Amino acid sequence: MFVDVTLPIRAGAVFRPGTAPVEIYKRKFHSDSGAEFQTTMLSLPAHTATHIDLVSKSRDIVPERMISRGKLFDVTRPRGDQISLSDLKVRTGLQPGDTVLFRTGWSDFVGEKKYYEHPELAPEVLEWLILSKVNAVGIDSPGLGRERLHGEYDRLLAENDILVIENLTNLRAVTCKEFMVYCFPLSIENIDAVPARVLIEINGMTKSSPL
Repeated sequence: MFVDVTLPIRAGAVFRPGTAPVEIYKRKFHSDSGAEFQTTMLSLPAHTATHIDLVSKSRDIVPERMISRGKLFDVTRPRGDQISLSDLKVRTGLQPGDTVLFRTGWSDFVGEKKYYEHPELAPEVLEWLILSKVNAVGIDSPGLGRERLHGEYDRLLAENDILVIENLTNLRAVTCKEFMVYCFPLSIENIDAVPARVLIEINGMTKSSPL
């Protein structure tokens, strides 16, 4: 079974304060022969909805890294405070090349001011992820850190060749400790963030309480 954990792109949505809203609209054009046709236009910031934050335009996405084993950490909480190593409870079993997902429950607040007041990872968690040589880190909020730490965390992980997947959703539907993550970014050149469809495969995995 597959679980879609991708936040949809919707017209009018603003996924970061100060950026332009998503526009999806029809526009008429004329061909060289004079024939009229209509097509749908899409305008949005690259960091909209579920996306891979590459940080640098020169960074490439290796296709082999888009499918990996996943590990879920449930760090659901009522307040947007820091997530420490002690919050991760059982940390055994993580392997190099895994994709780590953090379930905060913050995707419930998409469209609200509270969405940007999300929990953030403590520096010790970033250090642990880097030492663990994970493939990617995903979260169901705008980022792994808030304000200044948002960019600093993304750059630090990029320097250690770890991908960051932001604005996930529906992580409550992931009921396994282990699963497969399928991430399908668009093929867009010379860009620092790429919208992506992310699916979780839980077939054949043992259902139990998430880590």
